[in-house]
Amino acid sequence: MSPKIPYRWKLRDSPSNVDIQQLAQIFKFPTTLIKILVNRGYDTEEKIKRFITNDIIYIQNPFLFPDMANAVEIIKRHIEGKNNILIWGDRDVDGITSVCLLVKTLKILGANVEWYIPQSEGYGLHLDVLKKYIDKVKLVITVDCGITAYEEVKYLKDNEIDVVITDHHEPDILTKDKFVELNVPVINPYLPEYTGFKDLAGVGVAFKLVTALVMSYIKNYYNKDFVVLDIETTGLSCYADEICEIAAVKIRNFLPQETFHTLVKPHNTIPQEVVRIHGITNEMVKDAPTIDNIIPQLFEFIKGTTLVVHNADFDLSFINLQLKKLGYPTIDISQVIDTLKLSREYYPVGSHSLSALSEDFIFKNQPSHRAMDDVLATIELFYYLYFISNPRLRLFIENCLPYVCLGTISDLVPLIEDNRIIVKKGIENMVSSKEVCFKIIIDYLKQMINSSNFTSEDISWYIIPLLNSAGRMQEVSLAINFLLAEDKTEAEDYFRKLIEINNRRKALQNTNLSVFYSLVEQQCNLKEDIILLVVAENVEHGVTGVIANNMLREFNRPVILLITDNGTATGTARSPKGTNIYELLKKCEHLFEKFGGHENACGLTINKDKIPEFRKQLKVVEKELVITPPVLEIDTEIIPEEINFELYRSFDLLEPCGYENPYPIFLIKNLKIVDWKYIGRENSAATITFAPLRNEQKTVINSICWDMDQADLTNILKNFMVFNIVGEIELDPQKKNELRVVLLDLQPVT
Repeated sequence: MSPKIPYRWKLRDSPSNVDIQQLAQIFKFPTTLIKILVNRGYDTEEKIKRFITNDIIYIQNPFLFPDMANAVEIIKRHIEGKNNILIWGDRDVDGITSVCLLVKTLKILGANVEWYIPQSEGYGLHLDVLKKYIDKVKLVITVDCGITAYEEVKYLKDNEIDVVITDHHEPDILTKDKFVELNVPVINPYLPEYTGFKDLAGVGVAFKLVTALVMSYIKNYYNKDFVVLDIETTGLSCYADEICEIAAVKIRNFLPQETFHTLVKPHNTIPQEVVRIHGITNEMVKDAPTIDNIIPQLFEFIKGTTLVVHNADFDLSFINLQLKKLGYPTIDISQVIDTLKLSREYYPVGSHSLSALSEDFIFKNQPSHRAMDDVLATIELFYYLYFISNPRLRLFIENCLPYVCLGTISDLVPLIEDNRIIVKKGIENMVSSKEVCFKIIIDYLKQMINSSNFTSEDISWYIIPLLNSAGRMQEVSLAINFLLAEDKTEAEDYFRKLIEINNRRKALQNTNLSVFYSLVEQQCNLKEDIILLVVAENVEHGVTGVIANNMLREFNRPVILLITDNGTATGTARSPKGTNIYELLKKCEHLFEKFGGHENACGLTINKDKIPEFRKQLKVVEKELVITPPVLEIDTEIIPEEINFELYRSFDLLEPCGYENPYPIFLIKNLKIVDWKYIGRENSAATITFAPLRNEQKTVINSICWDMDQADLTNILKNFMVFNIVGEIELDPQKKNELRVVLLDLQPVT
């Protein structure tokens, strides 16, 4: 077996134009924490506020998906028609939680709903199973799958069954065009026309669908046209002063549809004190149209819609005066939505000026006393107030988030933006949830970690494997039944069975691990092969994904594992960060019976007879690849004296940690060894005590090292005196009043 590939250390860049100390004073955070945030791109006061504020109002609008309104209309039609609806999912935790989310929501809305997750058949839709549902259902909704299933979807449509696809795997644009021809809405964040946050888990996409569906029942807002309006003027009196700029944006489901924007030439010059406020100069408006030319166009633009204005009394006093002068009907202010009055009602704190609210709500669109900027800021405020003023919608979302949180954690998607809010608020709501499944999960976590404070990593370590094991061991209904259980005794029985199944999964994993590790040396040249393809026979399915991840960590190159059964091979592929396994395997797609996935993980099915050709194709494909050493990305350098409890506790603000928002990693330089020893079963870990070279304060750093090769570690510690180390800071579980460094790597200073 090849030795582990050494890390390449990469210290994150520190922007030179950011005042770290000033930000530390503003937030009252340790300077080191501010350095971490700044080095990760949160380099302004607004960005840091957004990062640490995780209210659900900041989850992006589900109607950013172009097909969302169509999907909602189709589903509502089948709910109202009392037609049977089938939810088709996948067997992993992402797919399981997606199914649960759809089933629970549709039942709340009065739908007749059932679910199906393929197990022995493999990933995706299957015609032979769908044929059994032809006379039973009128709508199929896919979750975490379906984007590549054109033939199966066409079969359903040919049999007068509607389909809605929700998926987060890489789409084929040509297939999407075919779905359009079939009038099948596709909710997928990787479609080019989608402009929102892309890195959602499958359950994140399903969550967007159910959120939009529930929003559609708030009839005063759903699919209605509003026009958000703002004006800039030469002064405060509608009689003595004039309009010098008008902006209006027509929105539907809070998204811009059309815009109207113009400067207006006033009869009198704009006073300099007013120019200093909004920046509109007399030079800028000298060639602009007059208000008499603009009002007819504006009237046509706003006709038949509801106006939304911040401080409607002021703006409409000017607009109505001009409408009246030109013989147009004036606007009844009682029919206008005034976000100033709404904000006073639902947010009765502080100032309610647009600029003050933009600071309180951390607007992405900042007002500037220019009409279009202020319209965009008002749209954002209108959306936030919509959520605040609809407590039932907020409650629905909060009840969904524990399910979405589990699937999001399990799928290893970046824990930033929407995903960060989903997991952060999902964990909080899991703790307070009345659902019996989450009460059991919380009790189990407390038991496992001996604490009531747990993180996304704890969920990933203790809960996700239990739920995943049901799908891996072809008993997925246990996980579904547990998460949907309403009776505590039933839920406890399901959970006990999940623990038993997980123990069986661990045994199978150990068996298959040894089989695949033996075969990789027989079937691959570990010195030359850049892509590892390993094929096993007479091996039980269920854990190839876990094993592929293990081999990926060890060999740092793409890994494809297949198990052959009755002339067909089914398996999984994984690749390191920076290598797109989906695009690589797409070049061999003509050989596959089934194929799908995303950048770093894919599933595939291939006829056994085509495996030799597949190997040849991979030899061609791998010539395009260059495998580089794994990168250990370091947040910042610290000195030993900075390791203290104030810094350690501040890391809670970074939670939930995970992909693209990792737990902080530090570089500490020029340390000498004070003591070291091996511990644990078979001396599998080591404790090392370091101290600074110049150590006037008698500082020591206790560390633990979990997975370095024992012979390599012994050799380096015996032959060198001074080291730079990289690691994480954690509470020592044996000495609760002390901190230690989890050593990730060390390099001798020569």
